[in-house]
Amino acid sequence: MNQPPPLQPAPGWDQALYAGGAGIALAHIEYAHAGVGDWDTAHRWAAATVRGPVTAYPDACGLDRGAPAVAFTLHAADRPGYAPALAVLDEHVSDLTRYRLRRARDRIDARLLPALREYDLIRGLTGIGAYLLHRHRSGLLREVLAYLVRLTEPITIQDAVVVPGWWSGNAPNDQPSPAWPGGHGNLGMAHGIAGPLALLSTTLRHGITVAGHTEAIERICAWLDQWQIGTGTWAWWPR
Repeated sequence: MNQPPPLQPAPGWDQALYAGGAGIALAHIEYAHAGVGDWDTAHRWAAATVRGPVTAYPDACGLDRGAPAVAFTLHAADRPGYAPALAVLDEHVSDLTRYRLRRARDRIDARLLPALREYDLIRGLTGIGAYLLHRHRSGLLREVLAYLVRLTEPITIQDAVVVPGWWSGNAPNDQPSPAWPGGHGNLGMAHGIAGPLALLSTTLRHGITVAGHTEAIERICAWLDQWQIGTGTWAWWPR
C-alpha cells in the first residue's frame, strides 16, 4: 500500500502499530532505510499517523497504539523534520509512563496480582520500556526496569500459595473467568513474562542496569526452565 486511505477504517487505526497505519508506516520506513523503498511513501504513511489527535490516555496506550506507537514509528525514521512531533509525543509518553508506574507500584504494595496489560510487551510497561530503550535510555527507563525487577518477586495468594509476581488472576484474554480459577502464568512474548525477560536481558547487554537486575533475569529463567518441554532443538514451552 503506497497511499494511506483517506479515512480511518476504524477509530484509532492510524495510530495502531501491529494492526494499522503506524505499522504500515514503520514497514515503509524500514524499506526506505534498506534502499528498497522510497522516503516519499514512508513520509505519507508517517504523516497519516498524526493527521488526527493522537491518544495519550494512559489506559488506552501501549507500544501497540497511541502515543508510544506513533513515537516509536517516527523515531525509527530518524528524520530531522519529525523532531517537533517527537518532542511533543515524548512529553505524553513520559507522563503516561509515570502514571502507570505509580499504579503498578501501588498494586505491588497492596500485594495484589497484576493484569497482563500492566506489564506486557503489547500494552504494558515492557513495551513502553522498549520504546524508551530505543529513544532515550533515560532515567525513566531505569524506573521501568526497577518495576520489572519487583514484578519478578514472589507473591503469596489465597491458601498461602506462592506464585511468581507476574502471575495474573485473569484468564489469557486478561479478563476474569471462572474457567481459570486462580488465574495463570503466561509464558509468551507478547503478553507473558518472556517480554520482560527480553527487555531486562537487552538492557543488561547494553550496560543499563538497576539493583536486582540479574537476579530478576535468573528468577524468570528458573521458572521457564520448570515449564520447558523437550530438550535441545526440540525444546518448547506451553503458551
